[in-house]
Amino acid sequence: MAETPAVVVSGLKVQLGGKPILKGVDMEVFPGDLFGLLGRNGAGKTTAMRCLLGYLPFQGGTCSMFGVPSQEVHKIERPYGVALDPPGMDDTLTLRQNLEVAVIRGGIQGGRGVEEVLELVGLKHRQHNRGDRLSHGQGRRAAVARALLGTPQLLVLDEPLSGLDPEGVERMLALFRKLSHEQGVTVVLSSHHLREVEHVCNRVGMIEDGYTLLQGDTDALLTAAGDGLLIRAQKQDRVREVLARLPGVEGQPHVVDGQLQVRIQANFDTAAALVQLVESGAGVEEYARQRAGLVDVFHQALEGMEVVQ
Repeated sequence: MAETPAVVVSGLKVQLGGKPILKGVDMEVFPGDLFGLLGRNGAGKTTAMRCLLGYLPFQGGTCSMFGVPSQEVHKIERPYGVALDPPGMDDTLTLRQNLEVAVIRGGIQGGRGVEEVLELVGLKHRQHNRGDRLSHGQGRRAAVARALLGTPQLLVLDEPLSGLDPEGVERMLALFRKLSHEQGVTVVLSSHHLREVEHVCNRVGMIEDGYTLLQGDTDALLTAAGDGLLIRAQKQDRVREVLARLPGVEGQPHVVDGQLQVRIQANFDTAAALVQLVESGAGVEEYARQRAGLVDVFHQALEGMEVVQ
């Protein structure tokens, strides 16, 4: 028997002020998934999450959590936690007081208490700071702490990595991984940090310009994207000329952080290609074959979208 999804978004369409914001967003999240809703800033991730939670009306499609339509979220019986941006902290209260108020207002009994969630997100040393004394990154972690109170079976987190330093990012990703893999909590997080979430999300969906470009199992998407060739050279035009005549090169190279990146087929002769690049006088400084990442998957999906259009 097929597993019932915890979250379903299908054909979601939203207009604000007569302007199309979402034009066709789909998302399917199963119990225990660590699902990454990915895309650039302004792609529509936050809007999709707010519709899912019943905070925004929509003009087309459907949204549901635990089988309950988003328009009827008050009927959901299973506990779930939400962390949006901005965090929505009361600036007149300390962080601890904000969390204590959340426990009272939510009628939360049992599960994780204030002490535990502060420890989990690494903000125990900031518990007596008022809301307006928290940095942007600390505010994001505070919102996650509030979402963790009690026993949520589902977490919906909007840009939880925003404003965090590298250590903070690692801490939060480790927390999300533990919640999902060890405790069976379903986690849906939005992010434009594709590289950071690549190794923790077992499933992802990618949004661009209000559309879902693709979604699926992360490993399967990375495998399907194929390998990539990274080349840093003094004469990029020479590199392009050589690549254009080599068998096994797919598509056009693009520049990322000063390096040329291009997709290659599994049987691509890496060594022979390097010899030709050196003999061409391209001035190769760095040369590596790498497995595709989510950034590559995203670029390929964008290329496909442009071809369709």
